[in-house]
Amino acid sequence: MGSGLTIPAKDRASEGIRWLITSRGLGPGDRLPPERELCELVGVSRTALRGAIAELVAGNVLESRQGSGTYVADPRVLLVFQETYNYGAAARDVGMAPGSLLVASGVEGAPADVAERLSLTPGDPVFFLKRVRTADGRPSSIETGWIDHGRFPGVEAHDFARESLYEVLESDYGVRISHGEERISVTRVREDEAPLLGLAPGDAALYFLAVEKDDEGRPVEFGRHIIRADRYHFASNDLPEHLKGKVGKKPWLFS
Repeated sequence: MGSGLTIPAKDRASEGIRWLITSRGLGPGDRLPPERELCELVGVSRTALRGAIAELVAGNVLESRQGSGTYVADPRVLLVFQETYNYGAAARDVGMAPGSLLVASGVEGAPADVAERLSLTPGDPVFFLKRVRTADGRPSSIETGWIDHGRFPGVEAHDFARESLYEVLESDYGVRISHGEERISVTRVREDEAPLLGLAPGDAALYFLAVEKDDEGRPVEFGRHIIRADRYHFASNDLPEHLKGKVGKKPWLFS
Protein backbone atom coordinates (compact mmCIF):
# COMPACT_ATOMS: atom_id res chain seq x y z
CA MET A 1 0.00 0.00 0.00
CA GLY A 2 1.33 3.45 -0.81
CA SER A 3 1.94 6.09 1.78
CA GLY A 4 -0.67 8.38 0.29
CA LEU A 5 1.90 11.14 0.00
CA THR A 6 2.43 12.87 -3.32
CA ILE A 7 4.99 15.43 -4.39
CA PRO A 8 3.31 18.76 -5.24
CA ALA A 9 3.32 19.50 -8.95
CA LYS A 10 5.21 22.75 -8.48
CA ASP A 11 7.99 20.91 -6.62
CA ARG A 12 8.14 18.29 -9.37
CA ALA A 13 8.41 21.08 -11.92
CA SER A 14 11.21 22.75 -9.97
CA GLU A 15 13.22 19.53 -9.69
CA GLY A 16 12.55 18.76 -13.33
CA ILE A 17 13.92 22.12 -14.44
CA ARG A 18 17.03 21.64 -12.31
CA TRP A 19 17.49 18.16 -13.82
CA LEU A 20 17.11 19.59 -17.32
CA ILE A 21 19.76 22.24 -16.67
CA THR A 22 22.20 19.62 -15.39
CA SER A 23 21.49 16.93 -17.97
CA ARG A 24 21.84 19.31 -20.90
CA GLY A 25 24.87 21.05 -19.46
CA LEU A 26 23.21 24.45 -19.53
CA GLY A 27 25.14 27.36 -18.06
CA PRO A 28 24.59 31.05 -17.26
CA GLY A 29 22.86 32.84 -20.11
CA ASP A 30 21.59 29.66 -21.81
CA ARG A 31 17.92 29.70 -22.77
CA LEU A 32 15.46 27.08 -21.54
CA PRO A 33 13.05 25.44 -24.00
CA PRO A 34 9.70 27.18 -24.60
CA GLU A 35 6.99 26.77 -21.97
CA ARG A 36 4.98 24.15 -23.90
CA GLU A 37 8.04 21.98 -24.46
CA LEU A 38 9.09 22.35 -20.82
CA CYS A 39 5.67 21.17 -19.65
CA GLU A 40 6.01 18.04 -21.79
CA LEU A 41 9.59 17.37 -20.67
CA VAL A 42 8.83 17.80 -16.99
CA GLY A 43 5.32 16.35 -17.08
CA VAL A 44 3.41 19.13 -15.32
CA SER A 45 0.75 21.70 -16.12
CA ARG A 46 1.55 25.25 -17.18
CA THR A 47 0.28 26.51 -13.82
CA ALA A 48 2.73 24.31 -11.91
CA LEU A 49 5.55 25.17 -14.30
CA ARG A 50 5.00 28.90 -13.96
CA GLY A 51 4.95 28.62 -10.17
CA ALA A 52 8.22 26.70 -10.22
CA ILE A 53 9.85 29.19 -12.58
CA ALA A 54 8.78 32.08 -10.32
CA GLU A 55 10.43 30.39 -7.33
CA LEU A 56 13.60 29.61 -9.27
CA VAL A 57 13.79 33.20 -10.50
CA ALA A 58 13.45 34.42 -6.90
CA GLY A 59 16.24 32.01 -5.93
CA ASN A 60 18.49 33.30 -8.76
CA VAL A 61 18.54 29.93 -10.52
CA LEU A 62 16.65 31.32 -13.52
CA GLU A 63 16.16 34.72 -15.13
CA SER A 64 12.99 35.72 -17.00
CA ARG A 65 13.37 38.19 -19.84
CA GLN A 66 10.18 39.87 -21.00
CA GLY A 67 9.31 38.78 -24.53
CA SER A 68 12.41 36.59 -24.81
CA GLY A 69 12.04 33.59 -22.54
CA THR A 70 13.61 32.01 -19.47
CA TYR A 71 17.37 31.69 -19.06
CA VAL A 72 19.82 30.16 -16.63
CA ALA A 73 20.81 33.02 -14.32
CA ASP A 74 24.31 34.32 -13.85
CA PRO A 75 25.90 33.60 -10.47
CA ARG A 76 25.90 36.40 -7.89
CA VAL A 77 28.62 37.60 -5.59
CA LEU A 78 27.91 36.26 -2.10
CA LEU A 79 28.73 38.42 0.91
CA VAL A 80 28.42 36.91 4.39
CA PHE A 81 27.60 39.44 7.11
CA GLN A 82 29.93 37.99 9.74
CA GLU A 83 32.90 37.83 7.36
CA THR A 84 35.20 40.70 6.43
CA TYR A 85 34.10 42.45 3.24
CA ASN A 86 36.41 41.48 0.39
CA TYR A 87 34.83 41.84 -3.03
CA GLY A 88 37.53 40.04 -5.01
CA ALA A 89 37.48 36.96 -2.80
CA ALA A 90 33.68 36.88 -2.75
CA ALA A 91 33.49 36.99 -6.56
CA ARG A 92 36.11 34.28 -6.99
CA ASP A 93 34.29 32.06 -4.48
CA VAL A 94 31.32 31.79 -6.89
CA GLY A 95 33.52 31.25 -9.95
CA MET A 96 33.41 34.82 -11.27
CA ALA A 97 36.35 36.95 -12.34
CA PRO A 98 36.52 40.17 -10.28
CA GLY A 99 37.65 43.42 -11.85
CA SER A 100 37.98 47.13 -11.05
CA LEU A 101 37.58 50.35 -13.01
CA LEU A 102 39.25 53.26 -11.25
CA VAL A 103 36.96 56.31 -11.13
CA ALA A 104 38.91 58.61 -8.80
CA SER A 105 41.53 58.53 -6.05
CA GLY A 106 43.70 60.93 -4.12
CA VAL A 107 44.45 62.54 -0.79
CA GLU A 108 41.97 64.99 0.75
CA GLY A 109 41.00 66.46 4.10
CA ALA A 110 38.68 64.11 5.93
CA PRO A 111 35.00 65.17 5.82
CA ALA A 112 33.32 65.15 9.21
CA ASP A 113 31.49 61.84 8.72
CA VAL A 114 34.63 60.10 7.43
CA ALA A 115 36.71 61.47 10.31
CA GLU A 116 34.16 60.21 12.84
CA ARG A 117 34.18 56.66 11.44
CA LEU A 118 38.00 56.53 11.29
CA SER A 119 38.54 58.16 14.72
CA LEU A 120 40.24 61.16 13.13
CA THR A 121 39.83 64.94 13.31
CA PRO A 122 37.94 66.61 10.42
CA GLY A 123 40.49 67.84 7.91
CA ASP A 124 43.08 65.17 8.70
CA PRO A 125 44.56 63.76 5.46
CA VAL A 126 42.80 60.65 4.16
CA PHE A 127 43.31 58.63 1.00
CA PHE A 128 40.08 58.05 -0.90
CA LEU A 129 39.49 55.46 -3.58
CA LYS A 130 36.42 55.20 -5.84
CA ARG A 131 36.07 52.20 -8.13
CA VAL A 132 33.46 50.37 -10.16
CA ARG A 133 33.70 46.71 -9.20
CA THR A 134 32.90 44.20 -11.94
CA ALA A 135 32.19 40.48 -12.09
CA ASP A 136 32.94 38.75 -15.39
CA GLY A 137 33.21 42.21 -16.93
CA ARG A 138 29.78 43.45 -15.81
CA PRO A 139 29.38 46.28 -13.27
CA SER A 140 28.28 45.17 -9.81
CA SER A 141 28.87 48.15 -7.54
CA ILE A 142 30.46 51.54 -7.04
CA GLU A 143 32.79 51.38 -4.06
CA THR A 144 34.18 54.46 -2.34
CA GLY A 145 36.55 54.02 0.58
CA TRP A 146 38.70 56.19 2.84
CA ILE A 147 41.75 55.29 4.94
CA ASP A 148 43.99 57.34 7.24
CA HIS A 149 46.79 58.68 5.04
CA GLY A 150 48.93 59.45 8.07
CA ARG A 151 48.88 55.78 8.99
CA PHE A 152 49.43 54.61 5.40
CA PRO A 153 51.75 57.16 3.76
CA GLY A 154 52.50 56.57 0.11
CA VAL A 155 49.52 54.28 -0.45
CA GLU A 156 48.38 56.54 -3.29
CA ALA A 157 51.35 55.35 -5.39
CA HIS A 158 49.69 51.98 -5.98
CA ASP A 159 47.56 51.16 -9.03
CA PHE A 160 44.25 50.11 -7.49
CA ALA A 161 42.73 49.35 -10.85
CA ARG A 162 44.91 46.22 -10.63
CA GLU A 163 45.88 45.86 -6.99
CA SER A 164 43.83 44.90 -3.95
CA LEU A 165 43.71 47.59 -1.27
CA TYR A 166 43.56 45.04 1.54
CA GLU A 167 46.49 43.07 0.14
CA VAL A 168 48.56 46.27 -0.11
CA LEU A 169 47.71 47.22 3.48
CA GLU A 170 48.80 43.80 4.70
CA SER A 171 51.93 43.40 2.57
CA ASP A 172 53.28 46.98 2.76
CA TYR A 173 52.04 48.14 6.15
CA GLY A 174 51.49 44.95 8.14
CA VAL A 175 47.81 45.75 8.76
CA ARG A 176 45.24 43.00 8.29
CA ILE A 177 41.50 43.60 8.07
CA SER A 178 39.86 41.08 10.39
CA HIS A 179 36.33 42.29 11.15
CA GLY A 180 33.99 45.22 10.75
CA GLU A 181 30.60 46.83 11.13
CA GLU A 182 28.14 47.04 8.23
CA ARG A 183 24.77 48.55 7.46
CA ILE A 184 22.63 47.97 4.37
CA SER A 185 19.69 50.06 3.20
CA VAL A 186 17.98 50.96 -0.08
CA THR A 187 18.71 54.04 -2.18
CA ARG A 188 18.02 55.47 -5.63
CA VAL A 189 20.77 55.67 -8.24
CA ARG A 190 21.88 59.21 -9.04
CA GLU A 191 22.40 60.51 -12.57
CA ASP A 192 26.19 60.39 -12.25
CA GLU A 193 26.08 56.82 -10.87
CA ALA A 194 23.64 55.33 -13.39
CA PRO A 195 26.01 54.95 -16.40
CA LEU A 196 28.70 53.41 -14.19
CA LEU A 197 26.29 50.71 -13.02
CA GLY A 198 24.41 50.20 -16.28
CA LEU A 199 21.18 51.38 -14.66
CA ALA A 200 18.77 54.27 -15.17
CA PRO A 201 18.70 57.28 -12.85
CA GLY A 202 16.24 56.63 -10.04
CA ASP A 203 16.57 52.84 -10.19
CA ALA A 204 16.67 51.16 -6.80
CA ALA A 205 20.02 49.95 -5.48
CA LEU A 206 21.52 48.82 -2.19
CA TYR A 207 23.40 51.33 -0.04
CA PHE A 208 26.19 49.66 1.94
CA LEU A 209 28.15 51.39 4.72
CA ALA A 210 31.04 49.69 6.48
CA VAL A 211 33.86 50.38 8.91
CA GLU A 212 36.50 47.68 8.54
CA LYS A 213 38.91 47.11 11.43
CA ASP A 214 42.24 45.46 12.12
CA ASP A 215 43.09 42.71 14.62
CA GLU A 216 43.34 45.29 17.41
CA GLY A 217 39.93 46.77 16.69
CA ARG A 218 41.26 50.01 15.17
CA PRO A 219 39.24 51.37 12.23
CA VAL A 220 41.13 51.01 8.96
CA GLU A 221 38.67 51.81 6.17
CA PHE A 222 35.33 53.55 5.96
CA GLY A 223 33.42 52.41 2.88
CA ARG A 224 30.31 53.70 1.15
CA HIS A 225 29.09 51.50 -1.72
CA ILE A 226 26.20 51.60 -4.21
CA ILE A 227 25.34 48.02 -5.15
CA ARG A 228 23.27 46.46 -7.93
CA ALA A 229 20.86 44.23 -6.03
CA ASP A 230 20.61 41.82 -8.96
CA ARG A 231 24.35 41.05 -8.82
CA TYR A 232 24.68 40.17 -5.11
CA HIS A 233 23.48 37.75 -2.49
CA PHE A 234 23.78 38.50 1.21
CA ALA A 235 23.77 35.84 3.89
CA SER A 236 24.44 35.18 7.55
CA ASN A 237 26.64 32.36 8.77
CA ASP A 238 25.96 30.03 11.68
CA LEU A 239 27.47 32.00 14.57
CA PRO A 240 25.92 31.32 17.98
CA GLU A 241 23.26 33.70 19.27
CA HIS A 242 25.47 35.18 22.01
CA LEU A 243 27.98 36.50 19.46
CA LYS A 244 25.40 38.94 18.12
CA GLY A 245 26.45 41.27 20.94
CA LYS A 246 29.71 41.93 19.10
CA VAL A 247 27.85 44.29 16.75
CA GLY A 248 27.55 46.75 19.63
CA LYS A 249 25.37 49.83 19.93
CA LYS A 250 26.82 52.11 17.23
CA PRO A 251 24.03 54.63 16.42
CA TRP A 252 25.02 54.90 12.75
CA LEU A 253 24.33 51.19 12.25
CA PHE A 254 20.67 51.67 13.09
CA SER A 255 19.88 55.22 11.97
